Amino acid sequence: MRLRILFIFLILLFHAVQLQADDRLSKYLYEDTRRLVRLVEDAATHMERKGTDAFDEFGREGSRWLDDRCFLFAYDSAGTCIFNPTIPELVGKNLMGLRDMNGKPLIRFATDVCRKPQRDAHVWIFYLWQEKNEFEPKWKGGYVRKVVMSDGRLCTIGAGQHNLKIEKVMVQENVQSAVDLMMTEGKRLAFKEFLNPASRFSFKNTFIWVTDERGRALVDPAFPEKEGRDLTLFRDAIGRPVMKEIIDKLRKDDEAWVQFLWPRPGAVATSRKLAYVKKVRVGEETFLVGSDFFLATPIWMKQ
Repeated sequence: MRLRILFIFLILLFHAVQLQADDRLSKYLYEDTRRLVRLVEDAATHMERKGTDAFDEFGREGSRWLDDRCFLFAYDSAGTCIFNPTIPELVGKNLMGLRDMNGKPLIRFATDVCRKPQRDAHVWIFYLWQEKNEFEPKWKGGYVRKVVMSDGRLCTIGAGQHNLKIEKVMVQENVQSAVDLMMTEGKRLAFKEFLNPASRFSFKNTFIWVTDERGRALVDPAFPEKEGRDLTLFRDAIGRPVMKEIIDKLRKDDEAWVQFLWPRPGAVATSRKLAYVKKVRVGEETFLVGSDFFLATPIWMKQ
């Protein structure tokens, strides 16, 4: 009888974990993103059960863990590499000072996830990187997951991939992180960080911008010298008053999505762009904190 109860419990636990994993994947639109998240989440589960013994499996060429598209990497909470199958000489070295082409401290951003309270905390990191066989740096997206080992040690497991598409949930999380920074550290420090191209908030022509509740620019990394300009005058490629629409939506709600048309950098044809904005009160002031990005799908496709 006890064995039967234990068996039922294990089945229920397995389904609960599976549902949680499926729910995490359902947030993402693109299959490349879901594949990367699934790989890292499964690897984290392996490490929680097997500890560093899982690295033997992760380093096996031809397995699901190691192929031409991406590979797993792992760091302890202090920034020391504990696993890298493609550059094994990095194992044992502290790489907390490693930075990308823009000066982003990659390993510090990755290990920050260890300090989040959630046992299954994760973070997205986008960085500009030049591989040995490439002529110019390219953007790479990495998904990093916190792992609590059976002995209580904290570490990270992650994987990266070139040309990863920006997802709506990534932008939402970025804006929420910006709001959290404003709430905890104040607007002065936060605004300085939003303008820094080496911060976690800037990637792939996407960044955090801030206006007052009337739509006047307070932080705009694209035009940092034009603080105070009235963005309600902005019109998209077909004359749509984007900022006015955002302000109208935020009269009723604390967050809003607005889609508009704008040419990509260096292009003539227009593309779809999507803005996500949150209304937040810091002290006696109300701010609109937002970010926008180009959708990967063409104008004629629904998303």
